[in-house]
Amino acid sequence: MEHSPPSSLRRIDNKDEDADEFYSDEKRSSIASQSSSIIKDAEISAAKEKFWDEKKQKITIGCVIVIFLAVSWVGTQQFAQNAVQLASFNAPYFTTWMGTCWMTLCFPAYTIFIGLKFRNRAEISMSFRDAARMFKTPEISKTQFFLKIVPLNMLWLATNYLYISSLKYIAATDASAIFASNVAFVYMLALCILHERLYAIRIFACIFCIAGVALFAYADGFVGGSGILGGTMMTVISAFGAALYKVIFKSWLGTANLGQVSLFLSLLGVSNAVFMWIVFLILYFTGVEYFEADDIPWSDLTTSNFLSLVFNFAVNFGVAYTYPLFISIAMMLGIPLNAVVDIFVKGVTFSPARLAAAFLVILGFCVMLFPDHWNYPIHDAFLCKCQNCKTSIEKEHAETNNGRGYTNHKITEEKV
Repeated sequence: MEHSPPSSLRRIDNKDEDADEFYSDEKRSSIASQSSSIIKDAEISAAKEKFWDEKKQKITIGCVIVIFLAVSWVGTQQFAQNAVQLASFNAPYFTTWMGTCWMTLCFPAYTIFIGLKFRNRAEISMSFRDAARMFKTPEISKTQFFLKIVPLNMLWLATNYLYISSLKYIAATDASAIFASNVAFVYMLALCILHERLYAIRIFACIFCIAGVALFAYADGFVGGSGILGGTMMTVISAFGAALYKVIFKSWLGTANLGQVSLFLSLLGVSNAVFMWIVFLILYFTGVEYFEADDIPWSDLTTSNFLSLVFNFAVNFGVAYTYPLFISIAMMLGIPLNAVVDIFVKGVTFSPARLAAAFLVILGFCVMLFPDHWNYPIHDAFLCKCQNCKTSIEKEHAETNNGRGYTNHKITEEKV
């Protein structure tokens, strides 16, 4: 006859089994939690590694872009100056027109780049369709071509014509330094057209740039004669035209990608080649521009136009695939590089007043690049006493503190 264990012993056994099951479940849960934590740490580590790899790649590309931009920007000016300063070749518009015709090669260059980057036809076709939507429509209409591309082509020609004409009278270093003041004109126009926010630091930057330009006029124009003063004024008007071009471009195209800007520049070149040669004929037969076919400095013109094409494509490539700050650094490096060429190759001497003027313009250029949130302490201390301004500043402070960053509406470095 079998005897069952007492109920107290059965309860103890059941408790032991429950305890073993509980500890087993807890152990499995702990192991699963540790595994999940390890996986999450591995994913975070992989994401960080990918982030830093991309950052290093962008910085490397940016450094290469800086070299290409600075060298091509300086070379474009120096070779163009060699051409227009020839006594037998008085043709700044012809020089500008030829250089703009070269812009038709921008989209073919982009096509080659896309073909090397994407081997899939679907992705290549998608890139082309995306480029055609530059005006936020499925394709570019004739109306958009004649009402947007052709007017900007005229502004482009006028701006570059004045800049190249100025190289007949002033050194390339002076011209590039004065032209750098276009960032001040861009900001002032953006305040009126794009409703850019008013920032105190950028007002100071505008003051520095304007003071530098005025000092250039005093150092060269008032002392050196009407020709130098005329060259200085041409460069200032050219800088204003470049700023107007950038603001209109931003207003019409918004934040355009590399494909859209490349297509736009190619269409700009097509418009130039088809319509703008008429202006050259008028200037030639009225005697404003004169030269013989044998007097055309083809080597200087071809080198200048090729470097201009490299410069324009590199600007857009740099904006699309690296940080816009590198574009600004390259533009600033162009001033001292031009000075090196002018001093050691062309024997130009610079007075202390001209050096001070260049320093003021470069300082204004640098101050204009300061982040927006650097303005907050100044606004809190001196400006924005009204309730609306306070509310706006507080909102931006909150966005910055919440990690969403600050909004920087500065217009990307396009080219003229």
